[in-house]
Amino acid sequence: MGAALALAAAAPSAAQGVPQTPPAPATSAKPVDITGKWDVTVVTAQGVVASQLTLKKEADKLVGNISSEIGEAPVEAELKDKDVGIYFTMPINNTPVNIAFYGTVDADSMKGTVDLGQMGQLEWSAKRAAAPAAAPAAPGGAPSAPAAPGAIDVTGAWVLQVNTDAGSGSPTVTFKQDGEKLTGQYSGQFGQSPFAGTLKGADVRFEFDMSAEGTSIHIVYAGTVDKDTMKGSVTFGDLGGGTFTGAKKKM
Repeated sequence: MGAALALAAAAPSAAQGVPQTPPAPATSAKPVDITGKWDVTVVTAQGVVASQLTLKKEADKLVGNISSEIGEAPVEAELKDKDVGIYFTMPINNTPVNIAFYGTVDADSMKGTVDLGQMGQLEWSAKRAAAPAAAPAAPGGAPSAPAAPGAIDVTGAWVLQVNTDAGSGSPTVTFKQDGEKLTGQYSGQFGQSPFAGTLKGADVRFEFDMSAEGTSIHIVYAGTVDKDTMKGSVTFGDLGGGTFTGAKKKM
């Protein structure tokens, strides 16, 4: 009996003999990356202002550039988890204004508030700009040549629909395109005027001066083109602004 008890005590238990499965290692969340190009929209009392934002990393800093019909400026940014801050100075009515975009990042979108200091706050949102589509492979497996620059062609007559707090209008514009350079003729409620502008990728911008009741007005259209349509914002100097859409006239 004593020997049996000794053997029983020396034998390992069933639980001790079964190897234990270690817990699966915790997966860390993928860090948020806001570098790249973004299409930014700011909602103002005069309408929607479209901007293009580019961010990149330099050492341990986030820097970049923002451009719109108001102007262009270098930016600095910071990102803590999903909270983003973007800072720059832009002249508004010939006065430098310190502007701060605060918001949160959700995958390929951002949104939040714009702090204009004593000028108040606005709402903003942004979507990551779509990457250029890859060229399809040519028959036989050989890669096809990349699309030529300036694949979008706005040459021709367009009918615009402009909406402002003061009313709406339907001017026409006729574009002539030479690479990224645009020239043409505007015809609308302010009269007729030649204009100049640019088409960079899908981003279109053209501007001109008109006279209304003896006052010179600098008018700027800025937006994006999608095949035979375009949309964006328009400013009328110090008189405010609005939004516009456009459609190319059929031949």
